[in-house]
Amino acid sequence: MEKSFGLLKPDCLKRGIEKEVLTAVESSGLKIVAMKRIRLTRQNVDIIWSHCREAKFYEDMVNFSTSGDCIVFIVEGKNAISRLRNWMGYYEPSKAKEGTIRHLFGTSAMENVIHGSSDEEAYEKEKALFFQYGR
Repeated sequence: MEKSFGLLKPDCLKRGIEKEVLTAVESSGLKIVAMKRIRLTRQNVDIIWSHCREAKFYEDMVNFSTSGDCIVFIVEGKNAISRLRNWMGYYEPSKAKEGTIRHLFGTSAMENVIHGSSDEEAYEKEKALFFQYGR
């Protein structure tokens, strides 16, 4: 079974929709095997979104991502990484496929409720920040 890392962003918790989003994740057939509530630090953001550091919006993203609590979680299932990413939908909610998490709950490209690992390398890096959890 493959595993993937997921993160419910501060907008999700501020709106009180975390249970609905986690239910949507599990309805895809993925099993949540670890979960905790945390507050991201700048260092966490720099690691998770390292590919965005040069972007004009990066400081806004750091400020948003560290503005409130988040929920980090590990899901398990066949093709967990691609299944979670497909179920999340495109980062811009207005362009996400109908029925995906971001289409249903996201409000903007930044406040799009959820993050998930892009590949196995990202999963290992992101998991290591918050969990002492096996492959």
